[in-house]
Amino acid sequence: MKLKQKSSWITYKEMTKQVRNSFIESWLIEDGPITKRISAKEDFELNLIRDEIGEVDEEDKKYLGDTKGDIKVREVILLGNKTPKVYAKSLIPVNTIEKGFSKLGNLGNMPLGDILFEKDIFNKIDVMYSSFSHKSKIFWGRKTKYLVKNLPFSVMEIFLIDK
Repeated sequence: MKLKQKSSWITYKEMTKQVRNSFIESWLIEDGPITKRISAKEDFELNLIRDEIGEVDEEDKKYLGDTKGDIKVREVILLGNKTPKVYAKSLIPVNTIEKGFSKLGNLGNMPLGDILFEKDIFNKIDVMYSSFSHKSKIFWGRKTKYLVKNLPFSVMEIFLIDK
């Protein structure tokens, strides 16, 4: 599935003016682990697409704070009852792994939310929203910047929900 970003990243206030569906908005503002939300009602599964050092575009580097060095790119699809629910892409600078929290570097098939919401060392510092398209469908997503020991990483989630 190739998703195309339709709009620039916007703030929460702007998002609430554009998203007219309370169910979709509830996913965008979910404060806990998305994996927990899916598994509460459905059989949860994670498909690991990519987990390696990779190229990151300039906008994402700027969002991270123009970090230097290599960045690990991790892409997954979260499924509920075998149906894709969320596409997620994490950008984790190697420096953040080495000096911030080493478990970020070897998640494997474990959901990031399994550690992100259990540890008191992660600080959410920014959330932005955007719309995406695939064929004739429009989806909404968010990207969140976190700090661990003052070192950044980001998580983008696109909710594959078109209710």
